[in-house]
Amino acid sequence: MIILEEPYVSQTLLNYLTESQIPVLKNQYAEKILPANPKLNITERDTFAALYHKNDNPKLYSVSEYALEDVFNTIKSPGLNRQINLLKDKAAFRRACRNMYPDFVFEEVNYEDLFTFDTQKIKFPVVLKPSVGFLSAGVYTIMSHKDWDNALKDIKLNFTGLAALFPDVVVKKAAFIIESYIKGTEYAVDVYFRNQEAVIVNIFEHPFASKTDVSDRFYKTNKAIFDQYLEIFRDHFNELNKYLNLDNIPVHIELRVDEGKIIPIEINPLRFTGLCLNDIHYFITGKHPVSYYLEQTTPDYAKMWRGREDINYCFSIFEIPKHPETSAALREEIKCLYSKILEFRAVDQSNLKINAFVFSQSDSKGTIDEAHKVLNFDVNHF
Repeated sequence: MIILEEPYVSQTLLNYLTESQIPVLKNQYAEKILPANPKLNITERDTFAALYHKNDNPKLYSVSEYALEDVFNTIKSPGLNRQINLLKDKAAFRRACRNMYPDFVFEEVNYEDLFTFDTQKIKFPVVLKPSVGFLSAGVYTIMSHKDWDNALKDIKLNFTGLAALFPDVVVKKAAFIIESYIKGTEYAVDVYFRNQEAVIVNIFEHPFASKTDVSDRFYKTNKAIFDQYLEIFRDHFNELNKYLNLDNIPVHIELRVDEGKIIPIEINPLRFTGLCLNDIHYFITGKHPVSYYLEQTTPDYAKMWRGREDINYCFSIFEIPKHPETSAALREEIKCLYSKILEFRAVDQSNLKINAFVFSQSDSKGTIDEAHKVLNFDVNHF
């Protein structure tokens, strides 16, 4: 069962849902895309809820946090709601697993108290972000008192307006969390919990242009990453789940690894990586990653990378420029950054503020050069 919603649903996912006939909740978004996808198994709200509750092991997936209101209002499952609320509230999540990360410091601060907060109480660097958030909205890496002042100015000018674009369940401006800056290499992992055991579907490395960069510009995956971290991450998630008690739910976990030490940044409930990043898996295996959760299967990791041992699969997001009339010219420049593009998806949704998604592949050496170019590409250079 699946709930489709804003801000974006890929055609790759829609093709899988059409072929599999997975029930799709009938909501405004599903009705909007139905004419172009007439064979989707659109299911009335009451029937959808009844299907969920009559199943002893119901499997529900949502494409984004926009769909969570439909989950709360339609499914009305206390157990599922508990898991969602625990993960969406970053402060609640930190409190739940506090004993597993005893050196990790965090503090929740009301929005109105941010501007009088005594920074002598904290040790830089820290990360400042909304207690409930999405797509790096309102996330600031604070290295100094000057960074703190700049973040507060930006929050006053921009974040409150940005928060208004999302439902309250996605971004709440009522509270922020100040937490330890997590050093190390960042990874994004798609997981679902089956009988409270973690099943890993995707592992992506998420490099940045600098220490203060918090963008979602570039991700990559390859056999070496899976070989190094599949068992380590799985064991860590199973240990973490002793505190969280997650079950029968897909999640997207962002974490960092520093000298073997793993600390999660956040866990997003009821979905894998957002927008269409997880479509990379389809280019590797021919299977949509959501199918593993809905069908309760485990990827064949050996087969997945057979014959692809030296290939990096990458995904990039390019924002719309300040002058939208340059978008078409920028797309042509973006294409020149890559040695092999698997798919270039131009985006024409003004609300999404994204110019293009790019799926690409290269060998290991080529990826280093491409990553540098992509991460430092300025969409506003015209």
